[in-house]
Amino acid sequence: MNNVHITGRAAKDPETRNNVVTLIVATDRVKLKEGKTFVDEATGYTAKETEFHKVTCFNGLGKAASSREKGDVVAITGRLHYSRWQDSQGVDRYGCEIIADRIDFF
Repeated sequence: MNNVHITGRAAKDPETRNNVVTLIVATDRVKLKEGKTFVDEATGYTAKETEFHKVTCFNGLGKAASSREKGDVVAITGRLHYSRWQDSQGVDRYGCEIIADRIDFF
């Protein structure tokens, strides 16, 4: 099965190109040191690592997603999609994105 569920914040405003909307969603997870959580000395909070996910939305889903703004909390359900292409120098490039089937806004 190819199912993805993430909840995070829009890292920037959505981009629309040819009726396809792209969101960058940031998710956090606790950072571990020797198998345990720890406090970040700079912030005083539990240390976290942030990952950024490219989410692609089509049709009506894209229309709804285009009204979001940076910082909005979103829950995404979809599937992973891998792609390969050649850049202008002929070098193979690879990418991974989430194709959204459902988006919930908070």
